[in-house]
Amino acid sequence: MQTSFFQHPNIQSTKQKLKLTTARLVNHHVNLAVTGLSGSGKTAFITSLVNQLIEANEAAQLPFFSVVRESRLVGVKRDVQPNLTFSRFAYEDAMANLTQSSPEWPSSTKGISQVRLQIKYKKSRGLSKYLTEDATLTLDITDYPGEWLLDLPLLDMDYAQWSTHCQGELSDPIRHDLAKPFFDAVEHLDLNAVGDELALQKIAEVYSQYLVDCQSRGYQLLQPGRFILPGELTGAPVLHFFPITDKQLEQQGVDLSKPVQNSNAELLSKRFKHYKTQVVQPFYKEHFKRFDRQVVLVDCLSALNRGFHSYQDLQKALDWLMGSFKYGSSNVLQRLFKPKIDKLVFAASKADHITPDQQTNLVKLLESMLHSARKQIQFEGVVTESTAVSAIRASKSALGQLNGESIPLLQGRNEQGSAITLFPGEVPQSCPDPEFWKQQQFEFPKLSPPLLNSEHALPHIRMDQVLDFLLADKLT
Repeated sequence: MQTSFFQHPNIQSTKQKLKLTTARLVNHHVNLAVTGLSGSGKTAFITSLVNQLIEANEAAQLPFFSVVRESRLVGVKRDVQPNLTFSRFAYEDAMANLTQSSPEWPSSTKGISQVRLQIKYKKSRGLSKYLTEDATLTLDITDYPGEWLLDLPLLDMDYAQWSTHCQGELSDPIRHDLAKPFFDAVEHLDLNAVGDELALQKIAEVYSQYLVDCQSRGYQLLQPGRFILPGELTGAPVLHFFPITDKQLEQQGVDLSKPVQNSNAELLSKRFKHYKTQVVQPFYKEHFKRFDRQVVLVDCLSALNRGFHSYQDLQKALDWLMGSFKYGSSNVLQRLFKPKIDKLVFAASKADHITPDQQTNLVKLLESMLHSARKQIQFEGVVTESTAVSAIRASKSALGQLNGESIPLLQGRNEQGSAITLFPGEVPQSCPDPEFWKQQQFEFPKLSPPLLNSEHALPHIRMDQVLDFLLADKLT
């Protein structure tokens, strides 16, 4: 049977591209990047975002989302995702976990997944208000592991530069102690000898364990990210490389710009280059260059709990990460041919883990952490917003008495599911100096999900404000 000309795969692909181009031209398509490092709450955020939109006309509390407040939202439905080679974002699984008798947090991201929403609304202005009753905005959201994000800056490095960068990180006292097995393993490697794939694999496995140990101690600036969460690359030789110190290069007389042919040094350099060009670069091109709105989730509270080294490392990781995105005010030509992120929300996650009176301090802490990166972004004309959110609120505020005075408290459930009432402590407006950490520690709680009973809309803090900032100008 002959295939119709118009059903030919190339024709269908062209039609899809034309539809996307038309949607961009009339501003009816938004690619949203929900970005955050490991543990920042991306999966919970996307679950809540989808839930708030789908339930907006039912039980969701969205007083600051203008299209809802003005009764112009007709409805929201999930559509077929744009890339059929990626997993379907597990919204239904996440909601099932949250609504069971013993609720659990959504599973963290292990690979790439996508969700597409169609948002139907009534126009509020312009000629199209009179030409058509309803309009539709397509919202695409891609979820991906936070561990993979920090590989993007590797695109601007060669193997020698990356090794130098890692050497600086390894000079940190805590990292240095954690890396002792790696130092012992790599010490006996002859860089000029004929490449030994098995030896490189064994050392790479030790280096991977070092990165995992760093992550467990609260470090975030860890590369390569696929060493921690390899996904489909588990066991692949492209992950069998590691950095070399200047001392070892000098002792063995190795010049990484022209290593001995077929040597261990050349093999390491080639694998690093292959990792960049065949793993990181396609990931970057497929996703990050096409985003036009972005949320950056930051878990400031966990960094405070873990100590000064964790807070400093998180700040470095954020500066490192923000340089990987394309920012700039977006016009019609840029949307068609060179999309750029033109609106950006910096959101301190887990705002429900502190009392309401401390949420302003949390926002100021976030702003102090992002100060240098944000200045450059604003210079490029990007509209930014800083806020504190809870995608799925797990606590309620209360009042208690201390020495005859009322104090704010939190009521929730601890990690074991038992009811607790506590004052979690004050949030600093900026990073305390190192001496402070020697005298005092932070202990912001970890909470279990709320008991939802028969509720369909997830409780939240400021998700409606985030939605309004990101989407309101597209829904007019």
